[in-house]
Amino acid sequence: MIDYRKILLLSFDGVSQRTINSSTGHARNTVSEVIQRATNLGITELNDTMTNVWLEEFLYPEKQAIEKGYYPVDWEKVHKELQKKNVTLKLLHHEYAISAKEVRKIPYAYRTFAEKYGQYAQKFKLTMPLRRKPGEIMEVDCWYNTFYSRSYNR
Repeated sequence: MIDYRKILLLSFDGVSQRTINSSTGHARNTVSEVIQRATNLGITELNDTMTNVWLEEFLYPEKQAIEKGYYPVDWEKVHKELQKKNVTLKLLHHEYAISAKEVRKIPYAYRTFAEKYGQYAQKFKLTMPLRRKPGEIMEVDCWYNTFYSRSYNR
């Protein structure tokens, strides 16, 4: 996620865009565009109410699903809920769809919901390391061994 607040704070302190690029890890085009949009919209300083979420909605209103009529999803909440036992993405989508219909908004279809969650979850690059001693457990693909042992025995 783009750290709009940090980009703008550094920009207001007179730091060059190249330095902002290297310190935040965002592309130069991204840094330049955020600063340009903030300047065009008249943001000259930040206060405590201007969070990253607020800045994203203010600087990029065209990206907001709310304007298209879709009910917004709190991906952070979905991600935390998925870490619990017996919670599936299908269950969370069902709950999301019910809450969207209660406020008379359009819910995302399950496929879109799953794709958007996948895009959100990519930033975490989740892996599960298997910790074990070398040689303690051996895994064998039985189909492969059965297939080749039969073809050589003929």
